[in-house]
Amino acid sequence: MLDFAAVRVGFVTQLLWDRYGTFWRHLVEDAGAESVVAGGDQVRGALADARVAAVGPLAFRLAAAQAVALAAAGVDTLVVPELNGELDGVVATPRGGGADPWIADFPAALRSAVAGLPPLVPVPASLGPGVERVVVTTLQNLLHDAHAVRRIWGRRRAEARPQRRPAARWEPAAGERTTVGLVAQPWLLTDALAARAGRQGEHLVAQHRLEPALLRAEGARVESGLAATDAEALGAARLFARRGGVDTVRFLADRASGADAWLAGRLRAAVRKPLEVRYLDDVLAGADPVDIVLVTQVD
Repeated sequence: MLDFAAVRVGFVTQLLWDRYGTFWRHLVEDAGAESVVAGGDQVRGALADARVAAVGPLAFRLAAAQAVALAAAGVDTLVVPELNGELDGVVATPRGGGADPWIADFPAALRSAVAGLPPLVPVPASLGPGVERVVVTTLQNLLHDAHAVRRIWGRRRAEARPQRRPAARWEPAAGERTTVGLVAQPWLLTDALAARAGRQGEHLVAQHRLEPALLRAEGARVESGLAATDAEALGAARLFARRGGVDTVRFLADRASGADAWLAGRLRAAVRKPLEVRYLDDVLAGADPVDIVLVTQVD
């Protein structure tokens, strides 16, 4: 049995951290463990690791680099997100994200691709009513103390819900001549990347400023059986296409992702407005992706 108060728990923050991460970090710290996050310089060093360099899509390569950096820092266990977990209530068919191991089962794909990591603790990358069972099971496996688990859950129960997002600004400002709805896989967008994906004179409304649950429901109405994250991107594109003030829908894709190529085809079929595909390497030309895409903010 672990002395959990002496455990250092590493967090892979690259993928949808803002939806689930702070809640789980609070749980771990309430249990007496130390939470650890990899910084930018640590991730830059880990990107040279052959196990990491073999990972194609950038967001997952950065996540793998975080895991390698945390392992090198001596953490005892790694908390990693399930991007399309059971809390979504959808069993994805094997197409799009459902056919991509990194999207369908990130923890298993990471464990398979990167040997030598500490034990992984998968947690859902979303919060909601179903998370209590996952919390209780995870903490019980770590602590082996039912009383402590109930105490920690009681303290943090109110936090186990999705955070509301500030309303998106739909009206262009002075000098913004056209409005573009920016769509991407939901783990990819950051404010810094969205800013680079726009052009002069454009007003950009980015998917990550909209409510994910509403977008997923919209996408599921278009096509059933999608991975929840694919449904989210498709739902955003459909919402932008119906919005009168939006002139163009822009999909930000990673050339190394087969799931992105599949999703681009679905967007072309579903969106009745001009649809532009921009590629991540073009948007990042001349920039350090660690500075633009890496997510290390944990509060």
